[in-house]
Amino acid sequence: MLPTLDERLIDQIRLKNRQALEHLYARYENLLYRYALHLNNHPATAEAALTDLFCHVWQQRLNFEPHKETVRATLMRSLEHIMHHMNEETSASSISKIPSA
Repeated sequence: MLPTLDERLIDQIRLKNRQALEHLYARYENLLYRYALHLNNHPATAEAALTDLFCHVWQQRLNFEPHKETVRATLMRSLEHIMHHMNEETSASSISKIPSA
């Protein structure tokens, strides 16, 4: 079976091809941004999560193994994980701002 375009892009990203990362970002930017907004209705948070996601893909490119599922599903699951951590951090910082009695 021939590798999909996404799998070829991931292979190129592993070889430090930044254009492949940019191409993958362009392919999924709109879908992932809309999903991030669905998870947390704050545009700035959604944008930050996308940046974190693709920085993580680049930094972990040698360990990025989407072959168990589609690249799209892997990106969405990873974005969900990032958003969860961002929401936890926001909640924790809000609680720390509550004045003590």
